[in-house]
Order: sequence, then C-alpha cells, then structure tokens
Amino acid sequence: MPNPRLLQTAERWMNKEAPVVVQVQKPAQPQAVSPIQNILYPDLPSEVFIFSYDGAHKDFAQELIAKSNEVFAGTRAEIPVGNSGEVKNMYIAKRMGLITVIAKNSNLRNYGLLPITPMQDECLLKNGKLQDPSKFWEDLALLLYDTNGNNSNEAKYLMESVRKNRAELGLSNSDLKKRLVVVNPGAEVDKAMTYGVKPIVIPGITLVYPHEILEKTGQNHTFEYGLTKGLPAVKDIGSGKRTLYMPSETQDIGLRVLYRYWDLDLSAGYWDLADSVGAGRVSFAPQGRSPKK
Repeated sequence: MPNPRLLQTAERWMNKEAPVVVQVQKPAQPQAVSPIQNILYPDLPSEVFIFSYDGAHKDFAQELIAKSNEVFAGTRAEIPVGNSGEVKNMYIAKRMGLITVIAKNSNLRNYGLLPITPMQDECLLKNGKLQDPSKFWEDLALLLYDTNGNNSNEAKYLMESVRKNRAELGLSNSDLKKRLVVVNPGAEVDKAMTYGVKPIVIPGITLVYPHEILEKTGQNHTFEYGLTKGLPAVKDIGSGKRTLYMPSETQDIGLRVLYRYWDLDLSAGYWDLADSVGAGRVSFAPQGRSPKK
C-alpha cells in the first residue's frame, strides 16, 4: 500500500491526479446549532486580504487565533501562534474552526469578516483582485459527493447536519440526493475523528447547494472561470487555459476538498481535510456588513 503522506504531498505539489486512500470511520450524531443572522456574500467583495498575524487586521486575527485555539487545541484545527507575517499551513479543517469561533463570538462577528467563497474567489481572480494567487493555494469548500469513500464518517455527519438544516439552507428534499458544495462549514470537536473535528452546518453562515459539474467525475475539464457559484457550468467546460481536476471515481467518492492551486487550476477531488504542505492560506473579506473599525 502506498504511503498516504507521500501521496498527499504529491497531490499538493505536483501530481493532481494522485491515487486516493480511503479512511472508514464510525459516524456520530450532530448537535443542533442556533441560527444567526444570515450573512450576505457579495460576488465581488470590496476588500480581500490574506489572514495574517499583523497588519491592518491584526486585532481581529490575534483574537480569533487565541479563541480558536481555546476550542480546538489538540486537534488538526489548532492554529500556530505568531507575531508577524501570513498564517501559513492553512487548510479546510483550520478554516472550519475559524468560522465556528467567529459564529459563536459576537465581538468577532462585529468585524464583519469571513473567509471568501468559491464564487468570490473566481470573481476576485477574474478582476485581478486576489493577493498574489500564484504564491499559495487555498481550500475553498467541502464537496459532499456521497457518504461512502473518503472521509465517510465526516461525510455522514455533515449530511445529517445538512438534512437538519435543510429549510434554512433553502434546499429541497430532491437536492439532498444530489452532490453538494458546502461553503464555509463549521467544525465540532470530536477526538474520535481522524482530524479531531467533524464538519457541521452553521445556519446563517454556511452555504450549501448542488452543482451540475460535480456529476462530471471520472475525467478532468478545461475552463476559463468558474462563475456559476464558484465552479464552471457544464456548458462552459471544454475550453480555456485552466483545468478543473475531478475525482477519477464516478461513485463512492465521499467528502472532498475544493481548492485553488497556485497555477490557478481548481481541484475538486482532494481527500485530506488537514494538509497543505505549508503553502495553504485563507483569504478573508467583508461579508454582508461593514467591517469593524
């Protein structure tokens, strides 16, 4: 059996079609999360910045890191502390933790800042507003293909959370049978899980929607920009200089990560929720209200 860490590193650095290692776990039951005021995500934010220890948003970042580590210490969502520079080695599990802490803390919510969505990422990229996108990659969302395959335990738990919040998410019963994009999910501590956390829906912050391109697994697709909720529409694939890398499987895919490479390609098939080989970052933007001064 190939070394999982070696495969993960190959996936992130060079081989975008590295084979998948399946992890099977026992699911738990999600807890209900109290809804907060719905966040509005403008397609093109007025500002975007990389999460950093210092700079214009230092107070926000330092408070967020400290409070996040109070909750997620000892898990893969724990954030390294620091005094200057960008916060490195960021990936979806850490991103989920940050979102959870913002949701639960009124002072942090008052800043009006949250990680960008896949749609915002594409619009910012098209308009030349992303900060040095060729120097880092960014995990942008979870992709819930099904509840088998990779991260099956997390997939089952997340699916149950989606079902419990279906009405608030604006989903129909038939949507629950489709492959889903889960934007800005939260995290709940569970030391029995592989990463020490499991993904949850945070009503008012998390977005969940089906996307037709997720049905097109088994092969990769060229495209220009993903301007249909952060991914290309099926009608728009087949031309363009960028590549959308899809899972090689057509079923039993499980829970994967959507992320942007430094070469601006997208991957809709990465399986590790807690790995970025140091180059991962998180971009924040004002969401739905003016940021705190």
